[in-house]
Amino acid sequence: MKKLSDSEKIVIREIFRRPSITLNELAEVLENAENRQVRKPNKAVDLRSVSKFKSIGYKKIREGLLKLATDFRLDLSLQEDTAEGKKEEEQVNEILLRNGILKGFDFRVNAMVYLLFILKEQSILPWQAHHCRPQCETECKNILDSFRGEHGLPSPNIQLEVLDLIEITIKEIIAREK
Repeated sequence: MKKLSDSEKIVIREIFRRPSITLNELAEVLENAENRQVRKPNKAVDLRSVSKFKSIGYKKIREGLLKLATDFRLDLSLQEDTAEGKKEEEQVNEILLRNGILKGFDFRVNAMVYLLFILKEQSILPWQAHHCRPQCETECKNILDSFRGEHGLPSPNIQLEVLDLIEITIKEIIAREK
């Protein structure tokens, strides 16, 4: 996956945390962050630049997720039977892609696989749906907690199985963007 530039990272991080953030607010955040990083003092960030950082950042994440899905030979076909169902599923998948999630079915292991873009590490972690054993439960929860934290989602206050946690995370991301 192509790495995000510093400006793209800042913009995408803010969008992940606050999906309804405006371009003006993003410009302000970016300007403050770039002034701290001593970019070009006294040069204001224009909205066109912010929009460019946003679209290029999204494009890099999308391409990385789709390439890895192809490499893993995941089935990304729509599952709904009706035209309305397929349209809604496409909309949901688009929301998930914008938020760094791609899910597909892996017929080799007969399981759903979630590809999660982790901004901090600028990497995509494949996570296969499974019932965790004690050996992997902590690692799986840490991955999901890191992902939830980047998206401004609080940790659930109840103990959940990892399979439930990934589904709740997806539902929360979809709900806040609808």
